[in-house]
Amino acid sequence: MTLKERLHKAAQRTRVIRYKAYKRVGVAKHRHKIDFSLFLIILWCLATLPFFILPTKEYTSETLSSVSIPVPVGTNPEAEEVVHEDLGDAPVEQEQQASLIELEKRAQLGEVSVDIQSLQKGDSLLSVLADENISATERLDIAEAFELLIDLRALQLGTPVMFFKDAETNTILGVSIQIKPDETVSALREENGSWTPFSQASRIESHTTRLTGSVERTFAGSAAKALVPESIITQVINALDGEVDFQSDIHAGDTFDVIFETKTTQSGLEIGAKQLLFIGLQLKDKNIYRYYYTDHTGTPGFYDARGKSGEKVLLKRPLKARARLSSPYGRRRHPVLLYEIFHHGVDLAAPKGTPIMAAADGTILQIGRKGAYGKYIRIKHDGNYYTAYGHMNGYRADLKPRSKVKRGEVIGYVGSTGRSTGPHLHFEVWKGNKTVPPFGHNAIPSKQLKNFELEQFVAFAEGLHPDYIWQAAGTIPDVPPPKPIFK
Repeated sequence: MTLKERLHKAAQRTRVIRYKAYKRVGVAKHRHKIDFSLFLIILWCLATLPFFILPTKEYTSETLSSVSIPVPVGTNPEAEEVVHEDLGDAPVEQEQQASLIELEKRAQLGEVSVDIQSLQKGDSLLSVLADENISATERLDIAEAFELLIDLRALQLGTPVMFFKDAETNTILGVSIQIKPDETVSALREENGSWTPFSQASRIESHTTRLTGSVERTFAGSAAKALVPESIITQVINALDGEVDFQSDIHAGDTFDVIFETKTTQSGLEIGAKQLLFIGLQLKDKNIYRYYYTDHTGTPGFYDARGKSGEKVLLKRPLKARARLSSPYGRRRHPVLLYEIFHHGVDLAAPKGTPIMAAADGTILQIGRKGAYGKYIRIKHDGNYYTAYGHMNGYRADLKPRSKVKRGEVIGYVGSTGRSTGPHLHFEVWKGNKTVPPFGHNAIPSKQLKNFELEQFVAFAEGLHPDYIWQAAGTIPDVPPPKPIFK
């Protein structure tokens, strides 16, 4: 540990110890005023100290030799000076660390549930705490505990905030924030309801797992037999949707190769969802290799071995159920207004509460009521595409403007709000400033990484898969035999 890190830890420990002392005497709410008063007193003492120093008598070497210093009875004047060991690194937070590890172990046993939120643009710790239905008083207490360790204004986008809740009462038992790859700060609830902060290093560990296998009947069944987690199988299918038909393109004897990442705490508690990093399919007529990579804008996606993303087709019926087309795109007689009007989307009739999915990866621009649309969501996608969803019954609880959504991810539920005669989804697709038929071929074009970003991608891919160089080279055609020379 460097000197700067030791000083940082010592300052954190000092603030926590002082905070605990104020809590014991019941003045924690006034700690800022007390700290300021003590600061003024110290300044006054330093300023007036010279006036209280008495003049000292000057001693020469002769007079010093004649001065006798009394030695207390029972002491040995020849004994060596006792030097106390430096207690600067004493683990003052050991008890809290043990409590956090206990929470993580209880979570693995199912006694404690874990909820993870990531800071989005415009979020603060207080707003994230409010999303967890924590009372205003407790929100301030938790924020005050964290302020002893970090500057809450400096939290970065995407910072994960982990909530430990009692599985039965749903009471918040602890809150942890991953501020660095090797450091987590936390606040734990004490028995008296107060919150105690602490910092701990090296809390989150990443593990990559590679699994391979051959298709026997179906890809999903064969991958599950090879111990590929269900969530990773779903990610594979979504990543290659529109490029591979898993019903007709996959045959017995085809092989698959997947690499995924799992994040755990030091106690072994898995946090967050498993993330697919690589998928390789060796099919009868082609080989497919895709790497999960985040570009310089912070947008993740799957790229082939040469840094090119695949074409993505927008979902035509973004519902998790069979839906009947009740009104097509184009001019029609409006069922409520009873006159002919251009219909800028399609109406998909489905039972109330049917889950609605995002048609492609994107960012939510608008969520809320919008006139005749009722409850409405508008999403921006790459390729200058936008999609809109109307007459919804409700939204997924954690969504807000600027929230990122994935293709196929549930965003809300079918309803009949606004100007509607029955439960259905009004679905629109926009290309720039104009609507286009949702059932047409609406594809987000592929993207090619270039220059330094391509170099970074290659370095990442080489470190992830041992066969990357062969994947990038592609299939090399056989060299034809030389023509015979006739003399």
